[in-house]
Amino acid sequence: MLNRLDERERMILFLGISVVLILFFASLIKTLYTYRKDLEMEVIDSRSNFTTLDKAIQDYNYYRSLKSGDGENISEIYSKLDQIMVRYSLKDRVQSMKDTNSMIMKDYNKTTIDIQFRSVRLQDVIKLIYDIEVNKQINSKIDYLSFRKPIQGKEEYDVNIKLSSYSKLGKKNG
Repeated sequence: MLNRLDERERMILFLGISVVLILFFASLIKTLYTYRKDLEMEVIDSRSNFTTLDKAIQDYNYYRSLKSGDGENISEIYSKLDQIMVRYSLKDRVQSMKDTNSMIMKDYNKTTIDIQFRSVRLQDVIKLIYDIEVNKQINSKIDYLSFRKPIQGKEEYDVNIKLSSYSKLGKKNG
């Protein structure tokens, strides 16, 4: 078939085939590049999904414990709180720590622990709050936080924190 074509027709045919092949490979490369970019974005999105999923699981476990009454008893909360305070060198700075119980809607017991720290660094207190609120090391929520700077020029503060834990009545609480 190529023998029947003259030189000009062969050049046009090869040029046409070359253009079609170049366009095919260009579209193939473009498709692969787009696919790779989409996968890269999906990987970035899925990495953030793990932290979101972990937070959702922690929240689910917290609220499930409220419903089932599997809240921690007061001695467990104090024990875990002591561990966190020792970790951030706050234990020896506690001026007072007391707990109170109150009933909510006749079904739940609210245990509030009021902690007063003297002369502590705010970054250590923020780490304590982070471990309670975000890392859920204690099945409690921070209800109140106040701080004041008693001595000007020093980066130490007097801090008052109130954290609350809820449990369903009818279960034994410490």
